[in-house]
Amino acid sequence: MEVITFLKNILWAPPLIILLFSAGILFTVRSGFYQFRCMSEMFRNISQSLRSSKTSGISSLMALSTALGGTVGVGSIIGVAYSIAIGGVGSIFWMWISGFIGMMTKYAEVAIAVKYRTKRKGIFVGGAMYALKALGKPKTAVLFAITCVVASVGAGNLAQTNAIAELLSFEGVPITATAAVVAILLAFIIFKGQKFIAKLSQIVVPFISVLYLLAVTAVIIVYFKGIPSAICRIFSEAFGFSAVAGGFSGAIISSAFRNGLTKGVFSHEAGMGSSPIAHAASETATPHTQGLWGIFEVFFDTFVVSTLTAIAIICVGVCDMGELFDLFLGNAGSIFILAAIAVFAFAAVLSWCFYAESCLYFLSNSPVPLFIYRVLFIIAAFIGAVIPKGVAWDISDIFNALMIFPNLFLLLICQKEVIKIIKLR
Repeated sequence: MEVITFLKNILWAPPLIILLFSAGILFTVRSGFYQFRCMSEMFRNISQSLRSSKTSGISSLMALSTALGGTVGVGSIIGVAYSIAIGGVGSIFWMWISGFIGMMTKYAEVAIAVKYRTKRKGIFVGGAMYALKALGKPKTAVLFAITCVVASVGAGNLAQTNAIAELLSFEGVPITATAAVVAILLAFIIFKGQKFIAKLSQIVVPFISVLYLLAVTAVIIVYFKGIPSAICRIFSEAFGFSAVAGGFSGAIISSAFRNGLTKGVFSHEAGMGSSPIAHAASETATPHTQGLWGIFEVFFDTFVVSTLTAIAIICVGVCDMGELFDLFLGNAGSIFILAAIAVFAFAAVLSWCFYAESCLYFLSNSPVPLFIYRVLFIIAAFIGAVIPKGVAWDISDIFNALMIFPNLFLLLICQKEVIKIIKLR
């Protein structure tokens, strides 16, 4: 545990945080704060895409649902609660900053992934690895593909299955039993291929997202008197001021800053280059239109799901969503949040499997590495359920960081192309 924590602290040191911020700020400024200006266009584009989403391949909605499956859920619910517990209420402010900057980072990486995508056996495939190869950076392309495969085990598997097992254990379900069931379900689904994963995500993710948002909004309405105080605490503690600490504390702002940013990246994944792999698979995508879906992905994850979760937790004054819904709805509430998070987490596992398989297709045409990966991925799901919670989250943070470096390198060398795509929309 000490080694894992040490590695996480080294990777998530100020240089990486500054690098992430700099990339997001670069695209934000050069685009004229496009994430502000594109809102009406974004929702209009989404509406048009939904009306014309019939396709024999992977539609824009399937691609978005797969991407949201990897972002909305554990990071937006358990991750937010964990961030507040470790970094304080002020971490939510820095999560917002991460989300706002991340909108343009996400637009850039999705647009580039779609622009440089190609077809494999009649299906579009893309991502940072294909873009890097097309731009004459084959070694960096391989590096990204390898780090994505590795990250799928950490961020996309260990943390998700750990969350499922921990929640069910509160209801008396043995952790090993949960691990076995998750592994069996995963084995049944992932051997059916990427298109099946995308279709399943299109059905499951929107449905469970709507149910969760209705439930958490109902909680906030009941405790609406606490909203002004919650907002004040988020802003004051973000800059180190806390009534509990009796004034300003540098430790408070440092903890809030780091935890808010790391959990923000874990949740919306902007800068990692993971979800653009799903976006690039859409048959109906153009670099600009799918880039708008990328902005919506971060907006929905950070400013809708994560923010409502945070406000509810702060207003009610609990440590996690299980306790919150138990107070609000009794046993029915506990069962609902257990089911919701379990579905979200499992959707995230499937999404990350989708990303990793795309990278494996890039690395090799042989079916052997893919088969070996699927077997190891299923085993990792079992292991993730039984390891301690802190270990699972720290491993996820480490693997997230490893993906960021080659992806940001791609974005920096493609910045002029991204701005040109926005101007020519």
